[in-house]
Amino acid sequence: MNKQFSSNKQPIERQKLRGGYYTPLELAQYVTNWAIRDGMEKILEPSCGDGNFLVSLLQRVAWLEELGHKVSPKVTAIEIEPLELEKAKKRAFEFSPSVEIEFIAADFFEVYARLQNENKFDVIIGNPPFIRFQHFNEDSRQKAFGQLKSAGYNPTKLANVWSAFVQLSIELLDEGGRLAMVLPAELLQVGYATELRNRLASQFSHIVIIGFRKLIFPEIQQEVVLLLAEGKRQVSLLESDIHTIEFEDGNSLVKSANLDDAVAHIPGKHSHPGMKWTALFLSEASFSALDEAQQSKQVISLGKLAQVDVGVVTGRNNFFLVTDQQRQELFAENFSLPVVGKTSALKSITFDETDFEQYQSSERAYLLNLTNIQPDDFPQKLNEYILQGETEKVHEGYKCRNRKRWFDVPSIYAPHAFMYRQIHRYPLLVVNRAGATSTDTIHRVRFINGTYPEKLAAICFNSLTLASAEVGGRSYGGGVLELEPREAEQLPIPYNGKINIDYEKVDQLLRKGDDDSALEYVDEIVLKGYMGLNNLTIKNIRNAWIELRERRINRRFPKVTYEQAQIQQLRLLEKKKTL
Repeated sequence: MNKQFSSNKQPIERQKLRGGYYTPLELAQYVTNWAIRDGMEKILEPSCGDGNFLVSLLQRVAWLEELGHKVSPKVTAIEIEPLELEKAKKRAFEFSPSVEIEFIAADFFEVYARLQNENKFDVIIGNPPFIRFQHFNEDSRQKAFGQLKSAGYNPTKLANVWSAFVQLSIELLDEGGRLAMVLPAELLQVGYATELRNRLASQFSHIVIIGFRKLIFPEIQQEVVLLLAEGKRQVSLLESDIHTIEFEDGNSLVKSANLDDAVAHIPGKHSHPGMKWTALFLSEASFSALDEAQQSKQVISLGKLAQVDVGVVTGRNNFFLVTDQQRQELFAENFSLPVVGKTSALKSITFDETDFEQYQSSERAYLLNLTNIQPDDFPQKLNEYILQGETEKVHEGYKCRNRKRWFDVPSIYAPHAFMYRQIHRYPLLVVNRAGATSTDTIHRVRFINGTYPEKLAAICFNSLTLASAEVGGRSYGGGVLELEPREAEQLPIPYNGKINIDYEKVDQLLRKGDDDSALEYVDEIVLKGYMGLNNLTIKNIRNAWIELRERRINRRFPKVTYEQAQIQQLRLLEKKKTL
């Protein structure tokens, strides 16, 4: 029978603040079945919630006992929420009153030092809390960061709580131990998990990462993976054997054949320090071609050619961005700057005055720029508009109220080029010929002296750079890829000022929507002509881009329920009230 996965629910905001999204019981059972081999292990669950993993653990031990194994597990379960811990205790006792479990009602980071001084664990399992950095309790953060630094990490305040749980759990594992956790797919992508990825690769001999094409936690639109790591060892120069498998959903995984048999037929890959693990889901041919090309000496990072910065953060776009008609009515022609706020306006590798004219005909295409100008010098209509903004409490918004003058928008300048921040099909570097700036939906780019703008923009549209963007960025709900400025600056570019490329041809092909021909042309000039790659290698690199792009775009998220839609609507209303 096809089992339906379900999770215990709490009020949405309470769940969000404590990261309490519980793993479906059947998935927890799968993880514990992999982790617990003989029923004699010393086991830790650092964030047990209401007990799904504990029940699964007890089921596994009972099954091993039925098979004739002598079982005597030593289990420690930690949970910061007393009510959830009581639920876990009750469920565990009802299932198996004979198994002794040490329950600890505390913050994992508080009891970590005590656990470190005791005998280490054979198995650590669980689903650590998915708490964003802005909701990370400050006292708990300080404890966690102190322990991470002692373990040789350099934690960042942008980190999610789950990463600290995993990092410290590794420290509590005994030699040869196993780590089995349900984690956000951020493990594969985000910069703050770089140290964790490197530590996993160096301290475990064998790693399996299981991904899903559908969401396991639809209520938070969070893609997750299963991390199954075994053979704990001291930090080693040896590379881990990493296998990646993807299933449709949790049900497909549970119904699958023996995982060990499946892994035996999947080539193991090895990661390099700093490498993001999204690439590990590529086919062997695509992975090898991309990996080799990225390390070529003919490739340099975009950051050596240009500086990438966020767009203008206004604090209230519908106030500071005005239409051409509004600009004229306010007599603000000398107090505004052309602005682009939609990626869809950037259709090719150049954005000129004609493109802007088309854009401004239907959009708020001018940004009020009042910095360093005294109100006495404003036209009367513009002063009235500012007073109207105060009546509408624009000045009380978070960004505005922290300025010396609330209507002075900082960091307004027209960049040399734009770059997609959120990407559907592919990233573009777009030379700015319109003298415009952009909102923070689009990155601003300033070239370093000696860089040929149009040539670089054309060269960037190659299969190697496009595939690397899929690896270097991060994907979110709806299949959108996002590149932050630092990630954009790390993109590999096969650039040389002597490359002879017809950027106008690339521009025209993209404007006609002939992306394939543009890519074929640039790859022929750059990857084959400049880098010397053969046709098969170029094909495999392009396949790498297509595989990763389709994996991202084709994520099928379940429809939002009526109840979830109501919650979203209430949030929007509350947000509007606070602005």
